[in-house]
Amino acid sequence: MSEEISVRIIKPTVWNFEVVNGENAFKEVVYSARVSGVPDVVNDVQVFSMMVENDYGSALEHIIIKFDLKMSKGNAPEFLEHRLVSHSGYSTRYIEVSKGIDKDSEGYEVIVPLHLLSGEYKDETTRIITENLRAAISTYRKINKGGVPREIARYVLPFAIAAGTYHVTINLRSLLNFIGLRLCVRAAPEIRTIASQIYFALTEKLPQLKGLVGCRGFMRGCCPESNVTGVRTGNSIKSYPLCIFKFPESEIYIPTIKEMRSDEKVIKFDKEKAVKSQEILFKKWAEWGSDKDVMIF
Repeated sequence: MSEEISVRIIKPTVWNFEVVNGENAFKEVVYSARVSGVPDVVNDVQVFSMMVENDYGSALEHIIIKFDLKMSKGNAPEFLEHRLVSHSGYSTRYIEVSKGIDKDSEGYEVIVPLHLLSGEYKDETTRIITENLRAAISTYRKINKGGVPREIARYVLPFAIAAGTYHVTINLRSLLNFIGLRLCVRAAPEIRTIASQIYFALTEKLPQLKGLVGCRGFMRGCCPESNVTGVRTGNSIKSYPLCIFKFPESEIYIPTIKEMRSDEKVIKFDKEKAVKSQEILFKKWAEWGSDKDVMIF
């Protein structure tokens, strides 16, 4: 008989978010721009906005951001693909996965998008997922207690185990690249959650970025996802959220590069409405479902 264990389903989380030099950090970008020749007649906020909007990325590298994050071990490579990130990670080789400084108390944690399940098979799928997670973690405990080293026992851990825990240092240029890519409706749900939490933390710490950052289409003024079926063309894929910027008749329409080249007519863009609309999406993504989806099984 398998050992009875308690497993907690949690949400992907960003915490300890810090912008080095705080709310005045944007002045690092302003100073570097003035060194390059931007005159004093342009005020500091205008200079900073110009650097972001025009993607003068080298100046943005002077702003340093630090934070901690926790996500599933399986999806962690999605974050680590962003190569200009310095990170120190949770070691499943040396730490028993029920422990760690990221936990208030010992326990096994997994990240599962149960709130994304729908339809007649939802309950059955949830049962299969939770039973298999419990079985995998129980096996890990059993062989670890039996003397198998952690670095070997960890091979049975599931994709969902919440051991993708990292302390991160990144510059603003790289972070905006991450946000632009991962706030797209095509991004994996878990990584969208991380990106959405970062978006709100970043715009709170650096309010000068409000209205300047979002998905790549919002930041560039045109969407690079030109021929992606199910997002900008064809029927929407059920597993993707609807792209709010895809409708030509809308006041927040953002054309793809292909549509711009085909002389697609664009009515006046309502930036304020676009910011509010995308933040409604980001808030939903950041929450990773309702509180009832954080549960013990």
